[in-house]
Amino acid sequence: MISIILLVARVPPQKSEDAPTPTTLPDIEANIYCSEKTTDHRTALVIPCHNSDRTAMTKVLESAYPHFRPQDIFIVDNGRTKYPPDDFRQFIREQHPEIVYMWSPIGSKNAAQLVGALAAKQYSFIMTVDDDVSIPLNFRPPIDKIDHLTRGVAFPLRAMNSNGQTPLFMVAWQDCEYKMSGLSKLAESSLCGVLYPHGAGWFCERETLIDLISNYHSLDFIAEDVNTGLSMQKMKKRIAFDARIVLETEVPTTIFGPGLNWWHQRKNSWEMGRHGRLLGFAGRLFLSLNGQNTIHGIFTQKAIHLYAIASIVVDWIRIPVLVTMGSNLDYWRQALLLMLVSMLPLMAFKYLSARKRPDLQPKFWACLTYPFYKQLYAAVSIMGAIRSITWYIGGHKKALSVRQMMKTKDERVIWLDPRFNSNPAFLADEGEVLKHGCGSNVSSNGTYL
Repeated sequence: MISIILLVARVPPQKSEDAPTPTTLPDIEANIYCSEKTTDHRTALVIPCHNSDRTAMTKVLESAYPHFRPQDIFIVDNGRTKYPPDDFRQFIREQHPEIVYMWSPIGSKNAAQLVGALAAKQYSFIMTVDDDVSIPLNFRPPIDKIDHLTRGVAFPLRAMNSNGQTPLFMVAWQDCEYKMSGLSKLAESSLCGVLYPHGAGWFCERETLIDLISNYHSLDFIAEDVNTGLSMQKMKKRIAFDARIVLETEVPTTIFGPGLNWWHQRKNSWEMGRHGRLLGFAGRLFLSLNGQNTIHGIFTQKAIHLYAIASIVVDWIRIPVLVTMGSNLDYWRQALLLMLVSMLPLMAFKYLSARKRPDLQPKFWACLTYPFYKQLYAAVSIMGAIRSITWYIGGHKKALSVRQMMKTKDERVIWLDPRFNSNPAFLADEGEVLKHGCGSNVSSNGTYL
């Protein structure tokens, strides 16, 4: 599959005006002044967050100032309480008083994106990023890629640690993974449209994003990027790919370390979610053309769905194979030789496809040692598959959809409240009044079960 992708994908050379260059602006106010001089303010930046690291958020905001005025930035804090449980709003005020802070009591990243998009009613487009994703200096809203059929734009990613570096092993391996994923999306974009944008950040026409989350998207925070892609396909809309802009996302730096480690992230969310979407892949493969109207578009999209299903099947086949062949030295000898093959596509990408794009190239030693990461991923894929079965059979209660919540007039659907239209931050305002007026911790008074 990757061989076909390498042949199809054409990495565009970076034009001089698109190349990220070190800023000569002396301070944050100068960056904000630069964004205010821009005449096109049709795009809002929506950042959903929950228990955010304040250092990381500061870095994200500073990366946004050259491109978005403070009033264009919508911070949508969220959780399962009626009011914010801490002073994060004051922290945002200290960053800049004109940044729009809101509180969503639904406790869902996608619901927070919806709240932000609804609040940004004077804008035509939404750029949404996670609270640990930095926007590069060469960012430009890819409005030129939007048309009546293409309603969203995905971007390649660069993996980094909290210091903005990509050290060898776990971080560099994930960077290799993101580079290969970006190459796949580049090939998809030229044939049938990107199937799944990176969850870390993407660009979308505002009304499309509102429709997508309101009527199609699950609010479960499990493989939400896959859910986004499947929803866009149900809507018969396409996603383009902008290889000019590389978003930087902070990734886990340890396999089993404290906090959000790599194993926990992949097993409990990414891989479990991928296996849990088996029927979704099958539905898109067999029951719909997903808006494709060309032979090559239909064939390519069906082939990708078939490959996704085959990958899930292979994960399950690995279990009896390991049980029966795990003690056979010949099996491991052949597996080692096959494992080494996984470095070849990365080397081809680095030295052929991306030879004129140093910003997209993975590190040499990361490519050379990448086969070890692939073996780690095979193990976590199996555990994710097992957890998917135990999770859903064990009685996981799926989160209500936005449509269901609106139908029952759930009080957490704050945009139905008349106050939202004039003041989207009314819950945050109420929380401040109660907290400072009554001297109590409002989170204990407004918990939703």
